[in-house]
Amino acid sequence: MAEKQVERVNSFERLHSPEDAEEKVRREATNFDLELHFTDVYRRYQDAHVAVREAMCLRVLFPALCEPIRMGDRLVGRVSYRQVGFGLERASGGPGYYCHTEGLRRELDDALIDDETRVRVEEMIAFWQKEATIDGRLNAILPPDIKTATTNDIATMEGRLAGALPDFARLVRLGLPGLREEVEQQQARALWRHGDMHLYAALLMILDLLADVCGYYARQARDMVRAAEDNPAWQAELGHIADNLEHIMVAKPANLREGTQLLWLYALVSGVVNYGRMDVALGDLYAQDLKSGALTETEALALLQSLWQLIADRKTPFNGRITLGGLGRPNTSNADRFALTALEATRTVLASAPQCTLRFYQGQNPALMHKALDVLSEGRTCPMLYNDDVNIPAVQRAFDVSREEALQYLPYGCGEYALDHLSFGSPNCSLNLLKALEATLHNGRDGHTGELLGLALGTFRTFATFEELLAAYQRQVEYHIEYLAQRHALEYKAERESAAFLYLTLLYDDCLQRGKALVDGGARYLGGVIETFGMVNVADSLTAIRQYVYDEKRLTQDQLLMALDANFEGYEAERRLLLAAPKYGNDNTRADDLLCAISRHAAETARQQAAKVGLDYYLIVNIDNHANVRLGQLTAASADGRKLGAPLAKGNTPTVGMEKGGVTAFINSIVKPDPGLHAGYVHSLKFNKQLFTEERPKLEALLRNYFAKGGAQAMITALGQEDLETAPREPEGYSHLL
Repeated sequence: MAEKQVERVNSFERLHSPEDAEEKVRREATNFDLELHFTDVYRRYQDAHVAVREAMCLRVLFPALCEPIRMGDRLVGRVSYRQVGFGLERASGGPGYYCHTEGLRRELDDALIDDETRVRVEEMIAFWQKEATIDGRLNAILPPDIKTATTNDIATMEGRLAGALPDFARLVRLGLPGLREEVEQQQARALWRHGDMHLYAALLMILDLLADVCGYYARQARDMVRAAEDNPAWQAELGHIADNLEHIMVAKPANLREGTQLLWLYALVSGVVNYGRMDVALGDLYAQDLKSGALTETEALALLQSLWQLIADRKTPFNGRITLGGLGRPNTSNADRFALTALEATRTVLASAPQCTLRFYQGQNPALMHKALDVLSEGRTCPMLYNDDVNIPAVQRAFDVSREEALQYLPYGCGEYALDHLSFGSPNCSLNLLKALEATLHNGRDGHTGELLGLALGTFRTFATFEELLAAYQRQVEYHIEYLAQRHALEYKAERESAAFLYLTLLYDDCLQRGKALVDGGARYLGGVIETFGMVNVADSLTAIRQYVYDEKRLTQDQLLMALDANFEGYEAERRLLLAAPKYGNDNTRADDLLCAISRHAAETARQQAAKVGLDYYLIVNIDNHANVRLGQLTAASADGRKLGAPLAKGNTPTVGMEKGGVTAFINSIVKPDPGLHAGYVHSLKFNKQLFTEERPKLEALLRNYFAKGGAQAMITALGQEDLETAPREPEGYSHLL
């Protein structure tokens, strides 16, 4: 059976090579030709091995999705995704096999196509409603109780294969020929062990496909050389591009240009939207080129600026992480030299991506931190700073791994941690903790709409003591976390039955040796992460309730509930009282201890689920992205004085305007939650530019104190009054601001 299926693949390759079928589709594509062709190929291989089917489907997408080279590019590679296809998450097409029905129907309404094609498109939509990885296969196996508990304004889960961190250093070190040799060696061993031959055959196919993409762009560059006779500089650059692409098709990268180009194209075809420890992957080639004179520092900077612009043009605003610095890097001096140039690229490319990240530790080259602060002083949001001296032991505890493995922790996306090419833990669910408190106060219902959201544990007046209220809130949170974990396990089941995620499988540790695909026993650690929001608001709300309702009895339960339900209209005095209550962020023991208790409860509840659902870890994060605004719009007025629809606090940072005790008190508060219980908390710190420019020693002392006290992370923004006044009028000049 295995031989017949491989022969079937080989015969299809001969009949449908990228030079004929896929290129023909690209040239002749009108409206929905590519989507229909993709669907036809999927159907043809529907009963084939999942890895083989995926490889054949990828051959339809690439290089068909690749956009042309643009004037000024030093590296090539842009992709335009369609409404039907295969990828990792929405940012790169996916998740898994997908059909974005709403977008497809909008295009269908506007399309000038014949009735026969319109019928074919409708049939395609109906097919993918059952066959799509998440919207079809997962939904088909979700029990009603799990679906209900994870599809509401407290807990949501949409399906994402985020957090992919392949071993880019291995890719650059071995190149396509070296990877092919590794696959063939494991394939030979698998033959003797009666292993999964289909997986290895498919991996070889996708290596060929990546070489085909290189060849596609090389031919395009050669064609453009002939057409650029009036622009010798651009003509020369195109020649370099073609040379680089042709070389990496058949050999490992020999220089920085080739290594960077291979890394970028691999990221595109794999669907990966975070780029790992780039100074590890490219530092040696960078140092080699400078030493040999193949590149000057100015030319190397221009190359990275081109890469930075490609990442920005990819428009993945909640991703695009590049990590520099930190412990666990070989050839540290080479990596540091690359990192300094990468920081300069971050300073000079005015965009909110990539999300450049600097890991640091006691004893690291001080030039890196100095350069980072120079960049931040100009108002850049990056680099984001991560303290290895705190994070490495914290990751050891949270993920339950060795120190050697913890050295490879990487923040990705909005600040969640994973272990570089060791762990995969997609953060595809969110938990609105403040909405959980709202439901607790309203007997399981939405305080604004009355919709049932969770457990009906009694109304506010049911809880005679603060301890009873706190216990009810905690049970509400536990209910949703338990169901999110169950759904996460079912999502992995749907994913492994649907696809092999070949490009990740190839560059994740243990997958080749085990002969297993990424989420089917290949990855060393398979886990999950819950994005939590509103944690600070919950702590501040419960602090106020405890003080004014239960301790001082200045408000009755009914009075407070009526004020909240009225959005404080007619209850201005009550709101002023609530706003005056102790708040997290002022080194107030009562407020801060409650925040730590809320954090610890959610984190430990999540960790307990891993063994129950068969995952290696299950953790929470408390991060900073747009969801604090979106979820705030869905959340009623709260007892911290916040009004209906107002944003939730950002990450582990106090609510804006509530940190009134000064910067020392602020720092003392935010270092209190235990970092060894979770997979990343984000701290947004905003300073006046004057502190960077005129009082730099004070700023450096402040940051040293913060990190010495246990500060794990800092996302720093330096702004002046002029920036705030000018940015709304001239947004194109402030695209680097988040």
